[in-house]
Amino acid sequence: MNLEELVENKRRTADSMPVQGEHDSPSVKSYTSIKENDLLPLLRSQRNGCAGMQRNITTHNGSPCRLFGGGNVKFISVEEAVSQGLMKPEDLFNENYDKLSAINQGYFNDGFYLGFPANYQGDKMINILHTGDRNFNVRNLYSIGSNSSAKILENFIVTGNSSVSQGTVIKVGENSSLDYFLLEDEENTELSYLERTIVLERYSSLRIHHLSLPGKKSISRFRIVQSGEHVESKYYGAALGKRDEHLDLEVYTDHRNVYGKNDTTFKGILGGKSSLIFRGFIKIGETALNVESFLMANLLLLTKEAVGNALPVLEIYNGEVKAKHGESVSNISEEQLIYLMSRGLDLREAKKAVIEGFISPIVYPLPEDISRKYLQIVEEVIGDD
Repeated sequence: MNLEELVENKRRTADSMPVQGEHDSPSVKSYTSIKENDLLPLLRSQRNGCAGMQRNITTHNGSPCRLFGGGNVKFISVEEAVSQGLMKPEDLFNENYDKLSAINQGYFNDGFYLGFPANYQGDKMINILHTGDRNFNVRNLYSIGSNSSAKILENFIVTGNSSVSQGTVIKVGENSSLDYFLLEDEENTELSYLERTIVLERYSSLRIHHLSLPGKKSISRFRIVQSGEHVESKYYGAALGKRDEHLDLEVYTDHRNVYGKNDTTFKGILGGKSSLIFRGFIKIGETALNVESFLMANLLLLTKEAVGNALPVLEIYNGEVKAKHGESVSNISEEQLIYLMSRGLDLREAKKAVIEGFISPIVYPLPEDISRKYLQIVEEVIGDD
């Protein structure tokens, strides 16, 4: 099938799906309510083009604006990539997880292809700035060639009370590595849907650093598919809620082959009346022998009105594995605050020290400008408390 035929099939699937389906298992139950009116802006979004943007790689309302002058790294529209034979149309799609996923795949109206050739060894970070001031629904494909090493940093800055949807498939080739930094700054969105499906071939590795500043209703999905043997993936995530934001975050690691390794660690800090649901999935198939996979989620509530839930799920279909999970939802301990205040800190400084200590394993490995920005937001959360 060509791209147009595939999109039409996806659109028919999206139209036939219920707005909010019910699942048999409580582990995959929908915890974030979606209404028909929430979806209309995504169904009606249009390709808007660019606004003459600035640096490195920039997109505006989903359209690729500045072509990256990175030598043999390709940054072009999806249609151009298909016409040039750089990608197959089916590479752009994956299974439909739910109504929002189906709409993203069936109704997207823009997107880009980012391609790294085989044997690419990039020391410099590839920076992608996503800006937006209106509704948009886009889909992208990143391709990392075999025997390559790449670093990608994505930053979202969305304004204008928009509804946005962005789905991206990332294919990491054999014996390659990807360091992937994703900063969601979507405080002004009405509805935000972000989906990343990352497919790892044999002997490849992935490291994700994900920071989220959610909007009014934000839904983020990470699907890590360990397709080849001897694959290693790590996800380190953190989220901050300051007022009445809601984040629904799912990190799903699918082990399909032997000798895979995975480490998923998430930290959530919730102030004001914000809420968060974190679902961590680990699936280990029958043929995925000698796999090691771990999951940890910790939520810190700063107010009585904040709500946090952490739901770990392990599905294991063979006995030759090592897997475990842990989760906690807690408040700042009065004993901790009293101890720090007895050492000369005032109440605000003591809270800041506890929160920074809580989030530091996620934030400090980041590039300095990003970690500094995130710690500044921590101060805002304390101020709203």
